[in-house]
Amino acid sequence: MLRKPGICQKPVITLYETPAYAACGMAVGAEPTGVPENGGVADEILFGWQYEVLEEKDSFYKIRTHYGYEGWIAAEEYVPMESVGGAGVCYDAQNSGCAMQLFQVCQNIADVLEAERVQARRITTLYAGSLIWAEKDSALGDSSAAARLLQPGWRRVFLPDGMGGLRDGYMRSRFLEPCQGQEQWRKWAPQRPEEAFRESIVQTAYSYLGTQYRWGGKTACGIDCSGLAFMSYFRNGILIWRDAAIKEGYPIHEIPIEQAKPGDLLFFPGHVAIYLGNGKIIHATGHPESSCVTFNSLREGEPGYREDLKNSMCAAGSIF
Repeated sequence: MLRKPGICQKPVITLYETPAYAACGMAVGAEPTGVPENGGVADEILFGWQYEVLEEKDSFYKIRTHYGYEGWIAAEEYVPMESVGGAGVCYDAQNSGCAMQLFQVCQNIADVLEAERVQARRITTLYAGSLIWAEKDSALGDSSAAARLLQPGWRRVFLPDGMGGLRDGYMRSRFLEPCQGQEQWRKWAPQRPEEAFRESIVQTAYSYLGTQYRWGGKTACGIDCSGLAFMSYFRNGILIWRDAAIKEGYPIHEIPIEQAKPGDLLFFPGHVAIYLGNGKIIHATGHPESSCVTFNSLREGEPGYREDLKNSMCAAGSIF
């Protein structure tokens, strides 16, 4: 079976359940023009995320993401890992001799600009959870002309040019936070005390409040129920299964529903929500009355009460 590593070098790429039949010919960041053949949208992968090509069919590749999910992308969207040049080796392990450091985008929508000023031309726009190389703090304080000219509040980032080189860009420093690399998520161990971690999960979910419901979505442009749960954990360093289910081999394990605490997950047939405590949840829902990331209650008589969810709740899950 075919095995070759790739990396997402668009802001977002759509994965389909089955090969799509139309040629894409897309501009950067555009959505596929084709229609899936006997299958729909499965998932999205973001800038800097790695994957492995498993199979080729017509003009499409079947891939497995670094978190174990599978789907089909257009062959022309495939970017081999070697095309990122020497920086590629740093994606899974920090290189202490490298002037670059891997960062995760922590702003829901963040522009990469040609210069460190708001008037500069936009190179691309990335979404929260994207992974990008940027200049280390130590490099910002050196005596190079480039470092001396960098304006406060900005960080130089590096975008692979597809030819083994890197192109400079600039992003607000507060839109980035250090990241240990994709291999580190597989350890599934929160780096903070339990209560702080739970609160961070909840706050990350809050950041998507009002985002429209989009099947298979994972960004502030559109997100689904399992996408919200996945991103709330992913952005805090934990990989959970992408679908609305508890899957063996991933850190979420079933707990008694009555023991659920804020940050835990509540499961319903084909649906998942993040528990906030006191009977309240935050979730991405396609319900006609909201169709977005919203709050609801599982307690009768309270604002936003959803009787259908209360009656169909089937499990709770936690990493603790």
